[in-house]
Amino acid sequence: MGDFIVTLPTLKLLREQWQHAHIEVLGHPHLAEIALDRYYVEAIRSVNHGPLSAFFTPRAVLDPAWMDYVAGFDLVLSYFYDPDGLFAANLKRCDPGRILTHSPRVPDQFDKPAACYFARILEPLNLKLTGDAASDLFPSASDADAAQAFLAGLKPGTRLVAIHPGSGGENKNWPAGSWAELGRRLVRATPGLALLLIEGEADAEPAQFLIEAWKELPLLRARWLPLPILAALLREVILFLGHDSGITHLAAASRRDLPVVALFGPTDPVVWAPPRTGVHVLNGSSNLKDLAVETVFEAAASALGLRGDGERTA
Repeated sequence: MGDFIVTLPTLKLLREQWQHAHIEVLGHPHLAEIALDRYYVEAIRSVNHGPLSAFFTPRAVLDPAWMDYVAGFDLVLSYFYDPDGLFAANLKRCDPGRILTHSPRVPDQFDKPAACYFARILEPLNLKLTGDAASDLFPSASDADAAQAFLAGLKPGTRLVAIHPGSGGENKNWPAGSWAELGRRLVRATPGLALLLIEGEADAEPAQFLIEAWKELPLLRARWLPLPILAALLREVILFLGHDSGITHLAAASRRDLPVVALFGPTDPVVWAPPRTGVHVLNGSSNLKDLAVETVFEAAASALGLRGDGERTA
């Protein structure tokens, strides 16, 4: 998810250059849905289609329908991992207007936001990401309606702090016990605050731990929500806390003025943290277990406008 979100500035360059172009994504529909009919793209085609595998095979018999599909585009951009050039060679057999390819792996020595790396695919077209590298999402009206329906049971005046306790790798996760203590401290320090626990399919273990730990706290559970609805929901929170994860990128892209506290371990935040004002990165070292609850609480309290005594500042 994070990799797709950091390519949105590339799609934005295309959209700005060709406002009325028909743009499609060949990828994972449940991820690309956040861009579908939401400014960036008009259609999605699933990469999980058997005949497409032939495009990664030498001297393959290509499916005629797929060949016609590729041939219908004036421009094809590919980030597929293609070390032997087989996919690119088979794309050429379909004879689209132009093909540009780019490695999906950011080099270790790269020292800018990942969005800048992925946008380089457009440099042969004289399109460059020279300024703002932040991603933006544009939830639809139906996304917003679904988010409001999700929040319908909240008491008037309730303020939400969103927490996502997972990521794509265990070594990038802060201990669930630390999240539990942080949530308790935030609720104690902030009148009218409720916690929004965000849970993806890979987050069952820490999420269940926190549900038990926070059973006495005001809590909403956002479990396996479609990403467009989750993006709309994150527009309604006053703070997001998470790891180096796709959900953190989703939160940062959902609203430019949303305060985000991102906990980083082994990965480089210069490359992988959302590159916008209001994103506060903590740690940056190799072991998140050493990150103190007090350190994260202070960052969250600052974002919430709390003084050291737990009272809000003007």
